[in-house]
Formats: sequence, C-alpha cells, structure tokens
Amino acid sequence: MKIRPVILCGGGGSRLWPISNKNTPKQFLSLIGKRSMLAETIARVDDANAFERPLAIGSMRHKEQLEIEAAGADLLLEPVARNSAAPIAAACIESRSNALLIVLPADHNIIDIAAFRRAIVLGTEAAESGRIVTFGINPDFPSTGYGYIEATEGETGSVRSVARFVEKPDVATATHYLSTGRFFWNAGIFLFRADAMLEAFTKYAPDILQDVAYALKDGKLDRTAFEKVRSESIDYAVLEAATNISVVPVSMGWSDVGDYRSLHGEVNCDDKHIATSGPAVVLDSRSVFVRSMGPTVAINGVEDIAVVATNNEILVTRLSAASDIKPAVTAAERLPFDIATASQRSWLSEWLWTRIMPYWADRAFDEKSGRFVENLNCHGERDVTTTRGRVAPRQLYAYAVAKQLGWNPGGAADKVIEAAIAFLDGPGRAPSGGWAHRIAPNGSIEDPRRDLYDHAFVALAASQLILIGEPVGHRLAEEAFETIDSLFADLEYGGWHDPETAPGMKLANPHMHLLEASLVHYEATADPKTAIRMERIASLFERYMFTPETGAMCETFASDWSRHYPARTEPGHCYEWAFLLDALRRTTGRDTGSWCRRLVDWSERHGLRDGLAVDVFEETPETFRLWPQLERVRALSWLYREGSSAQSAIESVIARYLETGPAFGWVDQLRADGKPMNEAVPASMLYHLMTGLAPLAGPST
Repeated sequence: MKIRPVILCGGGGSRLWPISNKNTPKQFLSLIGKRSMLAETIARVDDANAFERPLAIGSMRHKEQLEIEAAGADLLLEPVARNSAAPIAAACIESRSNALLIVLPADHNIIDIAAFRRAIVLGTEAAESGRIVTFGINPDFPSTGYGYIEATEGETGSVRSVARFVEKPDVATATHYLSTGRFFWNAGIFLFRADAMLEAFTKYAPDILQDVAYALKDGKLDRTAFEKVRSESIDYAVLEAATNISVVPVSMGWSDVGDYRSLHGEVNCDDKHIATSGPAVVLDSRSVFVRSMGPTVAINGVEDIAVVATNNEILVTRLSAASDIKPAVTAAERLPFDIATASQRSWLSEWLWTRIMPYWADRAFDEKSGRFVENLNCHGERDVTTTRGRVAPRQLYAYAVAKQLGWNPGGAADKVIEAAIAFLDGPGRAPSGGWAHRIAPNGSIEDPRRDLYDHAFVALAASQLILIGEPVGHRLAEEAFETIDSLFADLEYGGWHDPETAPGMKLANPHMHLLEASLVHYEATADPKTAIRMERIASLFERYMFTPETGAMCETFASDWSRHYPARTEPGHCYEWAFLLDALRRTTGRDTGSWCRRLVDWSERHGLRDGLAVDVFEETPETFRLWPQLERVRALSWLYREGSSAQSAIESVIARYLETGPAFGWVDQLRADGKPMNEAVPASMLYHLMTGLAPLAGPST
C-alpha cells in the first residue's frame, strides 16, 4: 500500500527571527539548500512507487506561497492556527479509513534520505496492524532543546513500544537519558492508519475530532467553525495518553533547524566553524554564524556568536544561547509599544481604562433614538446634533480594539459592539445600499448619500471584529469592500472617489483609511485580494499624493488626480500616512521607508509650533487638535528620528489635552494661545485614542 504524506506547514519559526517571521516563516525559506525547506520536504517523498500525492496543510495567510512551494501537493488551508492535532484530524477525515499516512513537519532537515525511507519501511508493518508509529532520532549529545521518547525497558529491535513522551529536560536529565539507551529525540514524524488515529481521537480528544469534522466541508475548513476547535498538539491531545504507540529508532542526519545553533550545524563552515551568507567579513574569530540580507556586517575577535541582519532588524546572540532568544524577540517586537515611561504608562492606563472607556460605553449609544452620538457636551451629556455616518463604525472599532486588549468589564465592550452591529445592520443602512452619510437626532436618516470615508471605517471596524473572533465581521467586511469597489472605484482615472458626497474630487484621506482597513483585514484573513488593494493604494500615494519636492503630501485633487492649489497639507495626516506605510512594509515587505522618513521629517521641521502639530500647514489662525498629536506619538513610536522624542510628545498630550479635560473626556482643540477652543467632546476621537494611546497604555488589567 502506498503511503500518503501529510506535511504540516503551519510553524512560525520564531527562534529564527528576523529572517523567519509570521509572513515568511522558515518553511518557505532556503536556509540550507537551494530550495525552500517545504520543497525539500516534498522532495523526500517524491517516489511514486512508495508515496501518494502529498497533502500540505498550512495557513490561509500563506496560500500563495504554498501554491508555489508545494506545487506537487494537494492543499488544505487553515483559516486560523490550531496547533498540530486539528490538522492531523482533518487529514484523517479526508483520507480512506485504511490509508497509511505519514505526518511530516515542513521545516525539518534530513541529510540521509535513504535512512529516512528505510525507517518508514521498518515502521509500515506496525502501522498497518493499527499501531501509531513515531520516529525517534538516536541522540548524539544531551540536548535540552528537544522532547524525548522513551522506549519500553528491555525491548530491542527496529520497532519498539513507547513507554512515555517526556518534555525538554535539563542537562543532567538529558545526560541520564542518553546513558540508558532507551531515549530518543522526538522528531515529530508519525506513521499510522487513518482509522487508527481517528479511533485514538475518539477516545482521547473527541471534541477536537468532532469540531474539525464539523468545520470540514467539501475539502475546505470553515473559518467560523474552525475557530472553535481546541488548539492542542498531537502529543498532548492523543499520543501521551494512547497505549498503542511504537517508535522506530533512526539515525538519518535529522535536525529541526529550530534555532541558529542548529542552522549553524547544518550549513558549510570553514576550519574555524565560521559560516557566512551575504555581505559579511569575519576576522580573528571562531564558531561564528553570519547571515545578512542587506547591511554589510563586520565581525572581529569573537566566538560563539550569531549575527543575523535584514534591512530592518538585527539579531546578535551567543550560539549556545540561540534557543533562548524568544524573550528578546518579543521585547523587540513590543519596543514601539514600550516607548512610554513607566509613569506615563501607568497614568494612561488608569485614565483610559478606568475613566474614559467605561464612561463612553454608557453614553456612546442613545437607545431612545437608536443612534450613536456625535459629541458629549461640557456636562458629559449626549448632544442633540446630527451624527455623521462614520461615528458608529469608529466606536465599533474602538471597543473591538479595547476588547482585544482585555477590556470588557461586565460586558461593557460587548454592549457597544452589539449596538454598533445592530445599527450598521439596521438604521444606519442607506436605502440604495451601503451606509448613510448622516443620521438625524431622532435616529432617522438625514442624508442618505454614501461616502467613501464612512465606508472605509465600516470595513476597518468589520475587519477588527474578525480579529476578535466575531463571525459577523466577515459578512460586514465583505459587504463594505464590495460596496467600496463597486460604488466608489474610479475606473477612468484609478483609485476611489465620492460620486455622491464630493463629485469631481479625489481625497487622500479616504484612501488612507482604506489602506488602514485593508491592513487590518489582511492581518485577520491574509486575503490576496486585500494585498492587491494595499499595493494599489501605495502606488496611488507614490504617483499622486506624495510631493517629492517637499517631502509632504497633498490632501485634495481633481477627479483626474491633478492637484488643487493652493495645496492643503495636514501634518497629522503626514504622520498617519507614515505609520500606515511603515505598517505596509512590515506586513508585505514593500519598501516604503523613504516615504515614511520624509513625511516625518517634513512634519517635524515644518508642522510643529511649540511642540504641537498644527491642524493645517500655513493656515491662520493656527489651531491644534488632539488627533494630530496622537498621530505624531504613533509615528514617533515606530519611526525613529534624531532629535524627536516620543516620550516628550506623550507628555505634551497628557499635560495639554488629557489632564486639563473634563473628567469624562479631553480637550479636543487648542488655540494658538494654548486655550481650549470649544467645550464639546467628540465621540470619533475614541478611534485615535485606541490607535495612538491604547498600545502605549498596555493591556487592560
């Protein structure tokens, strides 16, 4: 009987940061040979006499990469990651009951392919008889980085019964393991009949099997159903409890290439154990691994060192400590959010989570009229003015982010989220489709026109709902993006326009929020169509919106993208574009660095007065709203600029806008003399609080 390979492609490879990341994990990288690790794995089972066509199971996020690197395999795409038990259960359900399956991680290296295939032959008889066969690597040193399989004492031979699985040990324990001759490294490779594994799931993890079976429809995994599957490894879910497990000991030059020490041991080195890739010079050193994907690296007088550089990140670690880099990587990825001082973080956390969010959760929605309010007055009461169509989705987004960060006391965030969804599905809808531009104080539609800016925020809020696991987010996001592309797309001149609310014009701001919505949607779904939309917006920015002669950007255009003069420039939007374009770089790898630097540089040189960003450049009298200051904070947190301090910007926001505001709110706008301009507190500002301050305040506790 031929064996069906099942290749698990969902690993993250976080200990090989920065070259391995969530967008391009190590299975898609050529770390050792000329092919990717996934392609190498498929090549090991390309014998048509022994193996059926492989099944590769990986993330929907990596659909395009999987189609390229696993071109010779069937694909099953996971909407969300659920560890190894769920995909193995899905593979069993999708196979004949008596089919032999071999489960292979996509990101391991095996040097001796012949030994690998001999081990499979040795384990086949046991697997055909109903045993679940594992493959244990004969250990050649007391590794503390691998789990171990213990064979039953007294057994010898090519196939042995498993006594137990054990976690990664300390050095002394690992040394003892090797001395017994009964312990083997757990390679994460399994051979079994589909019905035998299904029986084990039925006995030890029936909930996983049932939930996966429910999610699996016509060879595809339904997102909403699959999100409910328990995330667990096959070891914990089944193997550690099962009694019909066998192990085949094998020496086949195996490595999980789990960190830079492992990778260093797999690549070609010189006589001083030095391995380099990319522009690198190493002198007077030994036991060094250098890999550069851009910057020139010079190493002198060191040993036991790995230096790994991309265009944006650099990792330096001792090779002997390479398995322990996760805390450093986590800290590096959180660096922009940890830029606030401890006292600032503490103040912001108390102000935002204890005062502001609870108060607005009670007053954001007027149950009597069925609308979200535009402002609160100086007494903290709801206003009686018209509400713009963007307010409800901005509130929905704000409270969905708050819930993601852990704030939902007594279901307060859920209350706002549910009300906003009901509004968007009911009174907020325009008669001709999409969502209305303005809502009257009594909750009726005052202005039924459709506006691109409003719809971009519906798409953003819906995408954020997907991130927090709200199934309705998929429907709303799909409808919002479809409406945007059908109603607002300009097929003649490119981009998107407002045929109902701003005919004959193009506006940069709605394009910016459409990019923002697309970034969140791509984070949530990895939809290739969303990636294409982001690329289109970036190209429009480069071609029309960015002003290379100044380093700033324009706000308004004619329908053919010719600029309006005198050009209107808002420093706050320059900061906001800089952050979003940098997020695009981090998401897709598109080189946006020059734009980001120049936008921030221009704003810092020309858009500040006494440390505050002006609302509109060269407009008099000068005014200073809160939101440009928050966008400046966000940009400076992510984009370093010599002479500019994010901490100073944070302190200025706290002192001038937050501490001096009412107990339930903030100062929205200052005059040139530093005094407040109005007493109303706008609801739409909660969006900027979530994007600019919430990440700095930290999770709600």
